[in-house]
Amino acid sequence: MKSTDIMLDVTSVTGLARETLIASTLHLPDDMDDRPSNLIFAVHGGGYTRGYWHPPFADESYSFAHWFTDQGKAVLAIDMLGMGESTRPEPESDLSGAMIAAAHAEALRQIVSQWGRPVDVTGVGHSMGGMMIIAQAAAHRQMNRVAVLGWANEPMILGDTDVASLLDGLSSSGYIATPREPMRRLFYADDVSLALIEADEAHGSTTPVTLGREALTPGIVHAAAALIAVPVLVVQSAVDTSPAPEKEPAYFSGSPSVELQIVEAAAHCQNFAGTRTAHWARLNDWIESRS
Repeated sequence: MKSTDIMLDVTSVTGLARETLIASTLHLPDDMDDRPSNLIFAVHGGGYTRGYWHPPFADESYSFAHWFTDQGKAVLAIDMLGMGESTRPEPESDLSGAMIAAAHAEALRQIVSQWGRPVDVTGVGHSMGGMMIIAQAAAHRQMNRVAVLGWANEPMILGDTDVASLLDGLSSSGYIATPREPMRRLFYADDVSLALIEADEAHGSTTPVTLGREALTPGIVHAAAALIAVPVLVVQSAVDTSPAPEKEPAYFSGSPSVELQIVEAAAHCQNFAGTRTAHWARLNDWIESRS
C-alpha cells in the first residue's frame, strides 16, 4: 500500500476568517497509478482521527485501508474539521455541522477533480462520522453510495453512560475529550486486548463541542437521511448504539436501496473486532453489488 499525507485548503467553503485545512491520507494499492476508478471516502467518529482506518499502533491486520487497497480500491481518510491534524478554529463556536460537512465535501472534490476522469465514490462514516457522512451526502451529491457504520437514528444507547448525562456535561464551547473508560463496553468486544484498547485511547483526539452537541441531539440528521438518493448500507454491531437496528433502514426513505448488516461478535469499533475481516468483506461485497 502506498500512503500519502495531504493537507487540503477548504477555506473558501467555510466562511472563516483564517486558513482552514483538512488533513487527509490517500491510500493506494501498490500497483495502482495515481488515478483510481474506485475510492472509499472514510470519515472517523468522535474522539478519533483518520488513524482509525489505519492504526499506527497495531499490526497490518487491523488496517481497514490496507485490506481495501488489497481489493484494488483507493481509500481517502480525513481528519474531521476541528479534530486530529485538521484546523481547530477559535472560537470553536464558529463551527457548525453544515460547515463541517461542506469542508469535507470540498476536500473530497479536490482529490477527485485532480484525476480528470469519473471516480466511483463510496462514502463511509463511523459513529459521529456516520452522522457527518449523512449530512454531507444529503447536501453535496458527490457519492455513489453511502455506508453508515455504528450511527443510530433511533435514540442512542451509549455504554455505561447516557445521552442526557453527556449533554448536561457539555461545556458551551471548545474542544473536549471523549469519556473513553465509560465507553469501553460499547466500543470493544471482550476479545479485544487491554493493550490494544489503551493504545487506541492514547491516540484519540478532542472533539468540537458543536459536533458533540449535534451527535447527542435526537433526530439531528433524520431529515438529511431521508434526502439521500443513492444506495445506503447501515451497519450495526452486536453491541452498538442502536436499540433497534431493524428500524434504522426506514430513515433512508429516499434511497433506492437500503441494506442492514449486523457485525456479529463485535462492538461499536468494528475495526478492532475479531470479526473485522468478515465485516470488511461484506462491506466490499455490498460496494461491488451496488456499482
